[in-house]
Amino acid sequence: MAAESSQEYIQVPIDRSRPYRWSTGKYLGKLYAEAKDNKRLVTNRCRTCGQLLWPPKKVCGRCKAEAGEDWTDLGSTGSVVQYTYLVVPMWNPHMGEKWANPHPTATILMDSGAYIVHFLEETDPQKLKSGMRVQAVWREKEEERGEGLGDILYFRTIEEQEASR
Repeated sequence: MAAESSQEYIQVPIDRSRPYRWSTGKYLGKLYAEAKDNKRLVTNRCRTCGQLLWPPKKVCGRCKAEAGEDWTDLGSTGSVVQYTYLVVPMWNPHMGEKWANPHPTATILMDSGAYIVHFLEETDPQKLKSGMRVQAVWREKEEERGEGLGDILYFRTIEEQEASR
């Protein structure tokens, strides 16, 4: 019996940009514009129950009422509620490769009362603790901003800085 011939396939990788545009809408649009133009996070408050809605929404998730446009500045300081490290590299679905962020991820209670999740600058586990005070560090150049919460690089510990003043 004759040996079967196997076919060899040639792979040709083709990288091409995929430009797209979409509307963020009235509520997220306000957040993105304020972050880009003024380096500040804003959100709206429910007219009925008074809940701060993060990220800004048209309808309150708690009482299901229309939230309205009572805009509030979240401020740039808060307290760490909890934090965690990414020990195993994560698969990045956009780039198709593994990625590990050296910064711990934290849930931060902003002084305004809203909870946000973001990165911490401090990477030493001995210095991290729940309750530590942090402040947002923004991207400096306006042309680099435009990602809303992503315009904040990380949150820096401010406890030591306040004690030294």
